[in-house]
Amino acid sequence: MKLPRGFITILALYVFIHHMEALEVGGPTQELINSICAETVDYELCKEIIHKHLDTKTMNLFDLTHLIFRIATEHASDTYVFIGNILREHPDPEETTGLNTCLTAYTDETSTFLKVRHEFCQEDYERMIIDILSTRKILKRCRTDFQIPLNKKKLLIEKGRVMKILINMSAVSGYMVTNGNGYLLSSVVTEPCFFNDVDQVSNRLISSL
Repeated sequence: MKLPRGFITILALYVFIHHMEALEVGGPTQELINSICAETVDYELCKEIIHKHLDTKTMNLFDLTHLIFRIATEHASDTYVFIGNILREHPDPEETTGLNTCLTAYTDETSTFLKVRHEFCQEDYERMIIDILSTRKILKRCRTDFQIPLNKKKLLIEKGRVMKILINMSAVSGYMVTNGNGYLLSSVVTEPCFFNDVDQVSNRLISSL
């Protein structure tokens, strides 16, 4: 039996709204998010990034920290692919040096955040913080003061801005864990410390070459 188009639309809206409500965050979880984002350079963007990627409305600091590290890894990897596509589309020698520098920077960002996540799972927090802070210097290598199409340049600058926020978020939540504030909520681990997604990140990088 073929369902009326209007019914399908209503059903889709119900599922969408219900899902949004299910992920509405409040209480201690939101307080943790607020605490992390209050220490970043862009409070609203920080909250937006976390809420966009939440899989559950109840998370402790360890869950949130692992989530932030994963988002940072994926953003660095996606930016690497974005730069690689520009290089293929606009292989002008005047642009190549700067783009290749940025490509290397985001390769290193991805690798470093994969390492950070491993250190986090191993509870090697001191080394973890050192590596998070090193990503700030890595990001500075991509200066974007070279000639590429304006729309691509704006996107690359925006991706760099988001990467900076993610590094800031990672450092803040990492310090909170290091200082022993990780048990503010009983654990509801949404993503265990297994690295099945490392192969996915690696494949994404390789396929973009």
